[in-house]
Formats: sequence, structure tokens, C-alpha cells
Amino acid sequence: MRLSILDHSPVDDGLTASDALWATTRLAQTAQSLGYERFWVAEHHQSSVQAGSSPELLMMQIAAHTETIRVGSGGIMLPNYSAYKVAETARVLEALYPGRIDLGIGRAPGADQRVTRALNDEKTHLIPFPAKLKDLKALLLDNADGSSDRHHSIYVAPRISTLPEFHILGASGNTAELAAREGLGFTFAHFINPHYQQGVMAAEQYRTSFRPSRLHAAPSVIVAVFAVVADTVDQAERLAGSFDDWLLRAESATPAEALMAPEAVEPAHYGVEARERIALNRARVVIGDGPLAIKQLQRIAAQYQTDQMMVIPMIPGEANRQRAIELLARANQAFNLRAPQRSLQESQP
Repeated sequence: MRLSILDHSPVDDGLTASDALWATTRLAQTAQSLGYERFWVAEHHQSSVQAGSSPELLMMQIAAHTETIRVGSGGIMLPNYSAYKVAETARVLEALYPGRIDLGIGRAPGADQRVTRALNDEKTHLIPFPAKLKDLKALLLDNADGSSDRHHSIYVAPRISTLPEFHILGASGNTAELAAREGLGFTFAHFINPHYQQGVMAAEQYRTSFRPSRLHAAPSVIVAVFAVVADTVDQAERLAGSFDDWLLRAESATPAEALMAPEAVEPAHYGVEARERIALNRARVVIGDGPLAIKQLQRIAAQYQTDQMMVIPMIPGEANRQRAIELLARANQAFNLRAPQRSLQESQP
């Protein structure tokens, strides 16, 4: 199984956003040393807990402090920006770090209505997401496929000889269909929509409808899920209490100011509705020691028929996040060594 990371740059209680962003940088360095394939960062606005509001800048920081791991956005929220500007940014990153950049695009605004208005306060009209996505693809490809009528007479600088990998992030069949039609990679947000039937159907719909492009010659399905991993199952469950509290508050009218340590969480104060919500949220996360977490990830991967899993280590404490990805990498390596090896003929499409 190929493992990657999507980091939300959590701000731990008592620390600052600057601490969180540097912790993300160090986590990427560790991920590289452990053999993770990709390290993506998210876009969140007006969040005290998630420090990453500008994935493009954080990608630059991470790429500058690593050498081989792919660095990407999970994702840039395209409705907030012009396709031309996003294409320019992606090309600059690819020019600086050729063969290492993943452009992950989301269709949600990533903020509430007030922040969305502030991000779009000078726009006279909104362009539908499918049209904007088509424009972005055409601009990245210098409109070589003739897919954009609006931008046929302009090109995006800098001129580069390689292209970033282009992925769409989604949690529905509609996004899967769009990714397939445009020949892009598809990342399913299981951490948002953990309903297997919907996710599996979206992945199958994507594969069935996929049209090859210069950006992706074959279908690519990545599944992203929260992960809380520790040396023992009991320790992981203890840390999961912090995750439960954060996610419960994040989806309420009173979001947390920081990612709290387990001892600061007071589950005894939860009402019936909160407990029910936490129980539902557990479908969005794998919890356990390394071997147990890998088994859960393998089960999810098998459902989606993919070998690409992306984990979001929303765990309090930098040391705990570092340990979590180390335990996952070791358990995954052990699993891969035990797994029966397919012959060359069996591995060919």
C-alpha cells in the first residue's frame, strides 16, 4: 500500500500558528525519510486550530526543506481564485521543483459565507466550477487540447517542460464524474463522507468514465482518512478523545481555539446529542497501534479498490504526530513484506 499524508497544520494548546507551520515542515521531512509518497497541505480560513490558510506558500516551504517527496495541495479551493493565477502558481512551483508538485483542487469555499465574500469581494460574477476547472486544465496545458475558448490567445508563465500532477478532491459522484471527464486524478474525502456505498460508487464511476489526458494517462484514486495512531491501542484511544473533541467543536457554533491535550478534554460533560455525533464521526477515522491502523486502512483501500491511502494525523502534540506516521510506515512495510508478491505478468494492466 502506498501511503501519503494530508496535514492540517494543527495548533496545539499553548503553542502558536508559527509553531504549527514549522511542525508541519518537520513532519514532511520525517515523512520523506519514512518513504511516504506525497505530503499535502490543506486550505482553511478563519480557523484557530488549522494554521494552513495558504497551501501554495506552505508547499513552497515544504518543498524547499525536502528533496524527494511529492508536495501538494489538499487542496486549493478553486472557487476563491482565478484559474489563471492558480495555473501560474502551479507552474512556478513545478519550475522550482520539477516532478514533485501535486496540484490538488477543491470545489468548496473552505470558509463561511462572510470569509467567502471577503475572498471574492472584487468579482463581478462567479464562474461555475466545471467551467473554471476546464479553464485551469487548458491553461496548464497551454490550451493544447483546445478545451478553452475564453483563454485561447494567452499562455501561462513560466514556460516549463514538466507538468504538476492534477487531482480533484471530492466527496461525491459529481466530482468523480468531473475528474474522469477531464482526465484528472480523483481523491475521495472519506474523512468528510465516510459512507462506503457512496464513496465506492464514486470511485467506480470515476474509473468507468475516465478519459486519459496529458495530465493523467490512467485513473488514479486516492482515499483520505483521519488517523490516530500510537504505540498501543489504549494510548491511541486516549489521543482519540482529543480528536473527538476537536471535530465535534469544529462542526459546531463554538469551534475550539486549539487542539487540546487528552487530559484537558472533559467527555463527562457531553450530552446525548454530542455522544451520538462522536460515535458517527468515528467512521471518519482509523484508530489503533500501527498494525491495527494498517489493517483498517487496508480494509478501506480494498473497498475502494485502490492502493493509495492518505492519512490526516489530527493528533495533539508534534511528538505524537511524528510517532504516528513512524508507526504507520513501519507497520505498512511489515505488511508489504508479508504480502504475497505478484508476478510481473500479474502486475501488468
